[in-house]
Amino acid sequence: MNRQVLGKKDLFSLALGSVIGWGAFVLPGNAFLKNAGVINTAIGFSIAVCFIYFIEKCYAVLIKAYPKSGGEFNFASQCFGDREGFFTGWLLLLAYISIIPLNATAVPLVLESVFSWYSPGPELYKFQDYSVYAYDLIVSLFSMLFFVFLHLKGINSTKSVQNILIFFLISSICMLTFLTFSKYNIQNEINLESHMKDIDVDLIVRIIAFAPWAFIGFDTVAQMTEEYKVSARSASLSAFFAVIGGALVYNVLNIITAVGINRSELNEVTWATGEAVKNIGGNYALYLVAIAMFGAVLSGLNGFFMSATRLFSAMFPEKTILNNSVSSKKTIIIVGLIASIAPFFGRNILFWFVDLSSVGASFAYLMTCLSAFKLASTKKSKLTAILGVVSSTAFLFFLLTPYFESNIPSISMIILVLWILFGLIVFIYSKNSLEKENKLELS
Repeated sequence: MNRQVLGKKDLFSLALGSVIGWGAFVLPGNAFLKNAGVINTAIGFSIAVCFIYFIEKCYAVLIKAYPKSGGEFNFASQCFGDREGFFTGWLLLLAYISIIPLNATAVPLVLESVFSWYSPGPELYKFQDYSVYAYDLIVSLFSMLFFVFLHLKGINSTKSVQNILIFFLISSICMLTFLTFSKYNIQNEINLESHMKDIDVDLIVRIIAFAPWAFIGFDTVAQMTEEYKVSARSASLSAFFAVIGGALVYNVLNIITAVGINRSELNEVTWATGEAVKNIGGNYALYLVAIAMFGAVLSGLNGFFMSATRLFSAMFPEKTILNNSVSSKKTIIIVGLIASIAPFFGRNILFWFVDLSSVGASFAYLMTCLSAFKLASTKKSKLTAILGVVSSTAFLFFLLTPYFESNIPSISMIILVLWILFGLIVFIYSKNSLEKENKLELS
């Protein structure tokens, strides 16, 4: 029997750590300020949080109705059948496992961005014109290996580390915010004013289109259902507060970047947020950013590892491939080995899969909302589920159509089709294996 050890704080840390990643520290200079400015970005995120609200309300219903690990896979299986449940979980599994090495390969990027003494090491080889360096590869693999061992020790170890990482993330961003506005001067005001674009609906929609990517991870709470020591409602609120917290972090970092660097200088620097905080508070501020980045990247690595192992165990119980224990050491090792393959192909290749992670998550949101609609018994609950379906469908529209910058590239679309075909083979094999086992038991 699984130990119920996760409280509100633990679930909030799990969800927030999964929501906030490397992108929160690079997107202000690379996308938000360049394209939308401060106000349009804030409005876009606010609307996106409203979309997530309706989706999260559906999660609250399903977590209470089906309190088993596996989250969306379990919801869709119960409401629509094994096939629908499998492919919901299969797409989400790709999302979770691809983000694990993405966070791991971000660790050397943090070191290189902040500490002048760090070197990526000698070039080992090139894959698709992307150089793979020795020290970067070692650091990435060691980061994943650390969390494999941590998970083998059990849930108490992983939740404690997650809480510590989130404490460093939040406290360093709060200190950075205080430092920014305590040193606020005329030049900072000029910088901020240069990023104040007029309200533009098109730009706001483009920010909303980032939501599936920006907020992926809040649903990780649904994977841990059997390990709660709180109610389904409390768990759901913890996840939604993490979404609000994530939106605040994205916008606070966007504003800090706007205060520290003028719009005219954005194209002249490689990392706008790092340059901005250094302009504001020198190396001390840069080290605060480093602490926040380590907290974000490592808590994301840990959070998605927790979710991936729970989902994997739920999808492949003992009679098919793996033991169905949530704490199965076999599952932890297999997920770790699969994730460890990716860094050998270079970080750029990972982005092909990460583009798909938003598709997998959005499809899981859609199936969850459809499941909630199927269970709905009142007009209010049906309306909430419908709004959740509309929100999830909008996210998929943003990702799969060429009208928005958030749409996935053609190579990612090809990988998506191949992953679905591979999933079909796995599903048929698993189903046949289970049927054979059942026949042997009956005989």
